[in-house]
Amino acid sequence: MSDIEIEKIDSILKALNSAIKGKKLYPVGHPAIAAPMTKAYQALSELFKTHAKIFVGIVKDVLVFEETPLMEAEKNLGELIYQIKQKEIEGIIFEKGLIQKEFLSFMDILSGEEIVKGVELQNMLASKNILHISIKSLSKRSILEVYNDAVNVVKETMSQIRMGKAPQSGEIIRVVDELTELVLADRNAMIGLTMIKNYDNYLFNHSVNVSILSVALAQSMNHDKASYRIVGIGGLLHDVGKTGVAEDIIRKPAGLSAHEWETVKQHPVLGSKIVERMEGMAELVGRIIYEHHIRYDHTGYPRTEMPLHPLSMIITVADAYDALTTLRVYQRSYHPVEAIKIMNSLSGRHFDPNTLKAFIAMIGFYPVGTVVRLSTNAIGVVTKVNPAKSTTPFVKIIFGEGGQQLDKPYEIDLSAEGGRASTIVASLDPLTKGLDIGQFFEKEAKDLVPLSA
Repeated sequence: MSDIEIEKIDSILKALNSAIKGKKLYPVGHPAIAAPMTKAYQALSELFKTHAKIFVGIVKDVLVFEETPLMEAEKNLGELIYQIKQKEIEGIIFEKGLIQKEFLSFMDILSGEEIVKGVELQNMLASKNILHISIKSLSKRSILEVYNDAVNVVKETMSQIRMGKAPQSGEIIRVVDELTELVLADRNAMIGLTMIKNYDNYLFNHSVNVSILSVALAQSMNHDKASYRIVGIGGLLHDVGKTGVAEDIIRKPAGLSAHEWETVKQHPVLGSKIVERMEGMAELVGRIIYEHHIRYDHTGYPRTEMPLHPLSMIITVADAYDALTTLRVYQRSYHPVEAIKIMNSLSGRHFDPNTLKAFIAMIGFYPVGTVVRLSTNAIGVVTKVNPAKSTTPFVKIIFGEGGQQLDKPYEIDLSAEGGRASTIVASLDPLTKGLDIGQFFEKEAKDLVPLSA
């Protein structure tokens, strides 16, 4: 049961319901709309003093506020419940930092007659710069199931190409749209999934990770919603040209010969040609695949003097970050903090400074997946970034202050006011604590089972 008083819950939900009802009956700005809107926003703001997030949703056909089920809600909250169900919303997450303008814009969308749902609804929130409200759409699959599905789609696509078949674009588009919806709903959870590193299936996992990171960065940089699909597909297929390179070269643990290296350098050209043959694929996808290894200073490959497309530079950054943080046959993996430092040292040469700056702002000073020691001596894993305060992320505590591994890890917000303030004193190699970060986020993802399942 939630620790929020039932009277406060009732007051907030009735105010939301009244505002939605009022919008159908009265003109914009009428007190019957403005008063309950203001009341609901102020009540939520008060709760953010003690809660980082507030969840309102439908669980097994019952309206729930945080952990409190409201069995009789249909009687007094009919308009609110109707709009949630019409738009196929499973949950609404209000986050600390919510400003009144965002809240009012969201209420306009929620109460609107237009039926928008899924990716379209998420895109609408993003387009209106609603950053502290996210939507969980009805789904029968966990985010881990969607991630694994995407890995299998990449694997099947590359298998088709190696057998000389023309790959189908339908499955690629479907899975990218689903990944995009989940990124827009919970960016941090999806970035956490990119910490899943499969040594044997590197090429497939890497492709999905680059797609997720690219969509997240495109959203963070306020690109239009059409760009999400373009950059998501480009990320998923950026290495598809490696199907034209012998697998023994791709997996070779030692240094490549000059001839082998020239062969590998052909994969962006081969990839763009493959995509050009796929039905229903936007022309721009081929271009960003062609350009993803061309550096900002126009070194790299293939050689060109043409200006680089902004979406290509997104793929370049996402590709480099995931590659640096992954163990490969010819390279050790770097901690996320190390990877960011390396990439920042290459700003203006390998990477477009503005794109890299946006990526670092999104990923944080301590990126999701970083293992950290706190001033209390507790040790945990960064699970979410605070954009306004990148040095104070959300951390899931795995080891207590006495060094003992906890049976029940718990999450803290280092930016939260009140209580004993904890600060990060160092980032750690997860191996020193016997932690597999990929397995950690895989378990986290399994716990995010859709509430309606």
